[in-house]
Amino acid sequence: MAGLTFLRVVSNADLAKQEQEASDRALQDRQNQPVILGLAGYLRECWDAARLAKRPIEYVMLQAMRQRNGEYEADKLTQIRAQGGSEIYMMITEVKCRAAESWLRDILLDNGSPPWDLSATPIPDLSPTQDREVQAMFAERVLGIVEQYGKAPNAEEMRELREMVSQDYRFSVLHEAQLRADKMKIKIQDQFAQGGWESSFNDFITDLVTYPAAFIKGPVVRRQRALGWKTDATGRTVVEPIERLAPEYERVDPFRIYPEPGISTINDGYLFELHRMTRMELSDLIGVPGYDEDAIRKVLEEGNGASWINEDVDLQKDEQERKYYAYMRPTTEFDALEFWGKVSGKMLREWGLPEEDVPDEAREYDANVWLVNNYVIKAVLNYDPLGEKPYAKTSFIKCPGAFWGKGIPEIIEDLQGVCNAAARALVNNMGISSGPQVEVNVERLPPNEDITTLSPWKIWQTINDPVGSSAPAIRFTQPDSRATELMGVYEKFSRLADDHSGIPAYVYGDLNVQGAGRTSSGLSMLMGAAGKGIRQVVMHIDTDVVKPIVMRQFVYNMRYDEDESIKGDVEVIANGAINLAVKETVNVRRIEFLNATANPVDLEILGKDGRSAILREVAKGLQMPVDDVVPSRDKAGYQDRIQSRAMAAQQQQQQPAEATPTQPDGTPKGGQEANTVGRAA
Repeated sequence: MAGLTFLRVVSNADLAKQEQEASDRALQDRQNQPVILGLAGYLRECWDAARLAKRPIEYVMLQAMRQRNGEYEADKLTQIRAQGGSEIYMMITEVKCRAAESWLRDILLDNGSPPWDLSATPIPDLSPTQDREVQAMFAERVLGIVEQYGKAPNAEEMRELREMVSQDYRFSVLHEAQLRADKMKIKIQDQFAQGGWESSFNDFITDLVTYPAAFIKGPVVRRQRALGWKTDATGRTVVEPIERLAPEYERVDPFRIYPEPGISTINDGYLFELHRMTRMELSDLIGVPGYDEDAIRKVLEEGNGASWINEDVDLQKDEQERKYYAYMRPTTEFDALEFWGKVSGKMLREWGLPEEDVPDEAREYDANVWLVNNYVIKAVLNYDPLGEKPYAKTSFIKCPGAFWGKGIPEIIEDLQGVCNAAARALVNNMGISSGPQVEVNVERLPPNEDITTLSPWKIWQTINDPVGSSAPAIRFTQPDSRATELMGVYEKFSRLADDHSGIPAYVYGDLNVQGAGRTSSGLSMLMGAAGKGIRQVVMHIDTDVVKPIVMRQFVYNMRYDEDESIKGDVEVIANGAINLAVKETVNVRRIEFLNATANPVDLEILGKDGRSAILREVAKGLQMPVDDVVPSRDKAGYQDRIQSRAMAAQQQQQQPAEATPTQPDGTPKGGQEANTVGRAA
């Protein structure tokens, strides 16, 4: 039996088990490395500081939610019930918030055009190459003048011609740049439509008027599932699901944002966003570049750990959002922390980032790190060229130097309380003064007499007063009504709520105004004055939200889009309420200018190009299909060239052939035949 060996046969299940155990050991070893533990520990330290710093703001936001929903605070409700009487809540805050939302949506979303625009940046100076092109064009123009008039222009005419050629060249360059900007605008509008910008911005407005701050996230590139169309071999159109990477936008719940304590803006320090992810959402990250597949599988295997947030706040929030008993849902949710901020290069290098991305371990890098339970499932650099985070935020009322501002509920909190107190007192007083107070001497009533109800024509049976008094057995006292005084208090403080919130009642249809508001012109003046307050809010949205997000989308297209015809140097212009306030007036003035210049003299000065430019702006202001109504400059120029060639060809065909000059005897004059000597017969 010498030389014989035994071969151990291992089943596929055992092999798979061994591979899984080896993978778990490798993952555990890597996640337990001092640097990885340091990275997770650093994130937890930052998270604890941000969570504690936000605790007062969370209660402010919960109070704002209850104020909009018409619910008293628990301690206040206990006091009211102890005193007895009405628990009525006047919904002044809800009315003001809905009016502000409607006003902002009407300004920013319902005007038929986006609240932003792209404009080509001016070109003050020409490059050397462009200067040479201008010189060539100038020389060509001078040569044309010499050929036409037979002499060269003088020095003054040469100077004017040079300036004219330079201006025309600059205009053509700017025109080309504006065409690129217009194409980029169409591209961004399409990306906004497919990326959920409108719905996100709509929800953002609701947060803006309610909470101390509102947030929008984007553009964030995600995998999208959509329907694709293709033609098969038979020529039929076939629909099939496809997946693509595209930028998306989303409203971020202010309850889920945790900034670094003490910062003023998003890009000043680190920022956490808390995600509640289902098993499906977490498993969809497997295979996505940048995520640690082994760590995700381990998290799915172990399940979610203890929640990292204030569960009491979370339960109250769910109740206010009508998510009753949301904590009893059978599906498992995972608390994932998304971190944006500075991380040491050593931590990133040891986590697995290549040396070319993190060349210096001693430096701090802008990074995006995801933490679930005790596992770092993602750690990548923030590849934004300026190191900015993909968030934008603003407040209804901004507090200089503070991260959080104020919403309408916080602004009119005291006024809402006074109006509630006046309304409760009014209801209680109306109930008390609606009927008499009855005083009954029970010693003069016979047994079993019902004294709990009053009815018309009721007969009271009484007996003699034992003490011999002549006082009646039953006395009626009518309490005084204070309804007028209480209504005056309520109306006074509700009008103060108009002033404090900047949302007057006549803005949303209440035309019960006095003084100047009783006339149409006076009401128009009041509306214009009220618009100054909301215009300030819209300026915040323009500066802090619209312009940064559009610029980030522009940068994304410049870096990754393959269409070179849309790329150029542009400037983002946030229109907002300032341009909207004068939009109709400007369009009326354009129409007046168009009519005033409809004469032969002005038409000769403006030319077809100038007239076309005015028509395009008027059509754009009237929300008409501009390209269908007025041809573009390029299209008009192309049509003019085609028409000129056609007219030239037609004129050439209509001209008669020139007669050949002849001698007196009828022979052609000149030429070879005229100079031929005839031979003698």
